Amino acid sequence: MSRPLLDRQRFGSRLGLERIERLCAALGHPQREVPVVHIAGTNGKGSTASFLAAILQEAGLRVGLYTSPHLVSYRERFQINGVWIEAARLETMVADVEQAAVTVEAAAPEHGPLTEFEVGTAVAFRFFQQADVDVAVIETGLGGRFDATNIVTPLVSVITPIGYDHMEWLGTTLPDIAAEKAGIIKPGVPVVVGFQDASVMSVLLNVANEKAAPIVFLEHSPWQPAGWGLRGGRFAYSPFSQEPFSIAMLGGYQLENAGLAVLAADQLRAQGWALTEIHVRAGLLAARWPGRLEVVLHADPWMLLDGAHNPQGVQSLADALAQLNADNPERRFTFLFGMLENKHPSLVDPLLPLAQEFIVTQPKSSRIPPYSPEQLAEYIRSQGTAAIFFSDAEQALQEALSRERVVVCGSLYLLGEIKHYLELAALA
Repeated sequence: MSRPLLDRQRFGSRLGLERIERLCAALGHPQREVPVVHIAGTNGKGSTASFLAAILQEAGLRVGLYTSPHLVSYRERFQINGVWIEAARLETMVADVEQAAVTVEAAAPEHGPLTEFEVGTAVAFRFFQQADVDVAVIETGLGGRFDATNIVTPLVSVITPIGYDHMEWLGTTLPDIAAEKAGIIKPGVPVVVGFQDASVMSVLLNVANEKAAPIVFLEHSPWQPAGWGLRGGRFAYSPFSQEPFSIAMLGGYQLENAGLAVLAADQLRAQGWALTEIHVRAGLLAARWPGRLEVVLHADPWMLLDGAHNPQGVQSLADALAQLNADNPERRFTFLFGMLENKHPSLVDPLLPLAQEFIVTQPKSSRIPPYSPEQLAEYIRSQGTAAIFFSDAEQALQEALSRERVVVCGSLYLLGEIKHYLELAALA
C-alpha cells in the first residue's frame, strides 16, 4: 500500500468533516453520485454490511462494499460484488487522491492534515463512482457524527449494537457514545437499529424523532431467531417469507446481524428496489465475513478465529462458545490471545471459565502499541487460569497448533497475522 497513505495519522486531532468535504469537493463530489446504505455501531457492522451487500448482489445489482479495518490486505476494504480492488488500481487511485489531498491541505492548513481514513474514504467514493456501482454499502470507521463517511445522504441508515469502544474519542457513557453514532441519522431517512441498551435506544429514538427519520428496531420487528450450530443458523422474517431463512455464519449475534440486514433490505424494497424473497434467501446463505466465529481448521487442531476486541464482543464470543459446548459443558478451549495497550486485562474475564489455558502474544500494530504479553499472562494466572506467553505471534501459533481446540481472539491485528501465517503454511 502507498507509503504516504499509511504514514498519515489514522484519526485527526481535530474532529470535523471539513477536511473530507473539501477533499471530495476537489474530486468532484463522487459520494453524491452513488446511492448508499450507511452503517454505524460498535459490533456487527462488517457482518451486517456483508449480509446486505450479498442480498443486493443476488438481486443483480453491482454492489460496492467499503469496510474497515482489514485483516490481511488493505485491498479488502474496497470491494465490488465480493471482489477486492486490484492492487495496481488501488495504487493509482491512492496516488491521485493523495495529490488532491496535498492541494487541499495547502489551501486550508487551519483544518489540519487529512487522515489515513479520510483519504481512504475518498478513494472508496471515487472507486465506486468510476466503477458505476448501483449501490454502495458503507461502514463508518469510528463513531458517526464526525466520521469521514458521514458526508453521504443515504437511502437507509443502519445502527448495529452499541457498546463501550473508542471511549477516548466517543465518550465514557453509553448515551454519549450513542449520540455520536446517531450522527449518521439524516432528516427523513429511515433508520433500522439492532438490539441496544435501553439508554441507547432512548438516545437513538430522540434523534430520529428530531430529524423526522422513520425508525425501526429489530426487537420490535417480525424477526424471530430459530437457533444456530456449527452449520449456521436460521431465523424467520414474515414480511419476506413465511419460511425460515438460513445463514452459514455462526453465532446468535450473526442471526441478529442478518436480521438487521433484512430490515434494511425491506426498507429499500419499500423505496422501490426490486428485492424478493429469492434474493434475500440466496444472499443470506452466500454471505461470509472473515474473522467472526470463523472455523479455519476442522481437526488437529480445531481452530476458530473471532474478532472480539472489546467487552461486548468478548462477551458475545463467550456466549457463542458456551452454546457450542451445550453437548459437553466441561469442554475447554486454548485461547491464543493478544490485545493492544489501550485495553484493560479484564477484557479476558468472560473467557476464563471456558479456558484450558491462554497462549498470550502481542499483535503487530503501527498505530497503538501491544499490551505486554508477559503482564497479560500474569493477570490471567492471577485469576486462576494457566497462561504462557510469546512475544512473537508465529511462535505462539506454533505452540497453539499442538493443542486440541484453539480460539484466536483479542485483536483484529492478531487475527490478520494468524490468517497470514496459516495461508503461508497452506493450512487454511
